[in-house]
Amino acid sequence: MQATLAPPVPGTVENTNERPAWFWLMLWCLFVLGVQPWSSRVASPQGDTGSTNSMAKGLLLGAVFLVAIAATKPGFRTRVNPASWLYVMYVLFACATAFLLAEPMGPLTRLARFLIGLVLVFLLWRPLVRVPERLVRAHLWAHLLLGATVVLSLAYSPSEAWRPLRTLGAGYRLQGVIIPMLPPRVGEVGAIMLGLALVGLICRKLATLPAVALIGLGGILVAASRTRTAAAAVAAGLVVALIVTRKTWLGRIACLVVPGLLGLAFLTIGSLHTWLLRGQGTQQITSLSGRTTSWQAVIDEKVSTQTMIIGHGLGNKRILLLTGEGNIGVMAIDNSWLSLYWETGLLAVAIVAVALIVAWISVLRAPTPYVRACGAVLLGYVTVASLNESGLSDLSSMTLHLLVAAAICDADRLRNRRRSAAH
Repeated sequence: MQATLAPPVPGTVENTNERPAWFWLMLWCLFVLGVQPWSSRVASPQGDTGSTNSMAKGLLLGAVFLVAIAATKPGFRTRVNPASWLYVMYVLFACATAFLLAEPMGPLTRLARFLIGLVLVFLLWRPLVRVPERLVRAHLWAHLLLGATVVLSLAYSPSEAWRPLRTLGAGYRLQGVIIPMLPPRVGEVGAIMLGLALVGLICRKLATLPAVALIGLGGILVAASRTRTAAAAVAAGLVVALIVTRKTWLGRIACLVVPGLLGLAFLTIGSLHTWLLRGQGTQQITSLSGRTTSWQAVIDEKVSTQTMIIGHGLGNKRILLLTGEGNIGVMAIDNSWLSLYWETGLLAVAIVAVALIVAWISVLRAPTPYVRACGAVLLGYVTVASLNESGLSDLSSMTLHLLVAAAICDADRLRNRRRSAAH
């Protein structure tokens, strides 16, 4: 699906091309920074996730949007891929149903931010998205800069950069201080960096030395943050990327041997096994650090038919729990699909699920192996991480990975179609 905001004047160069490449790269880096979940209490004990500095993120996103609008003058063309159209439908549906809630302003503010993020992706079609490799490079650079701030945090404030595990294990986890990021986000940044750099190295899109440096930094961030979800998600994404780029069934089956050996290593090698357990007992491991408690509470909660359809409102990612003797506790719903249901209802779950399926179809149909592999890494990460982290209901880093994967693969297919027509 293509939306043409204004037809280009014949014989003229579109205004977006007047800006240098570094300008759009910087804009994308700021955009990625604006969708990261910033925690205002990064040094708090494990179990207290802190609060999100929504105002700072909103101001940054608004500034990026205004700069993009100013730089993209009339006469540009854009394309909206099917997965992005479905997310536009999701935002419009959530906006319409927000007025049925008791306090609609909170959800509407988040939805406005979400819509601005979607429009930003559409505005950047010509300078970034139309050439898929350019957007992949920008996404990799953005995560490199985020990873660099985490490394600098170690020098800036080492005591705060190491987050103690108290209630949910033993030891310490690396977190961001200069840009406040909790360990799971540090692990995600490292995982995306590792995955895209490894694909770039294998497909010869990155020189060996920079690729090895990026892979090493990404691996260190995942290991030091001790984020099992990020490690499992990027491993799954890489396996899928290998499978979808192999031309023979024998090659695809051989791709399953490496992750099998890695899984065996984690179970048998002492240091890797210790990292995997993170000092937790059997009950904490089986309950996924207590996540299953909140999941069961969401499933068991008795709600009205209206609430089941439209949810409790965007931003309600926590549920009240009885902790014994009449005490009430609050737990985060660390599952994107249950969080979607809780915030925006069953219809929203269906829309986002279809968007994810459509994005996977775009990945499988991408003609260029490198682009297909990058899309598979990003979508593989999102698919696995969505089971253990929330994010797909909001403008988050996970949602952005999905939109990037869908955009680059759709653009790759469109480029291949243009080339075929030219010949």
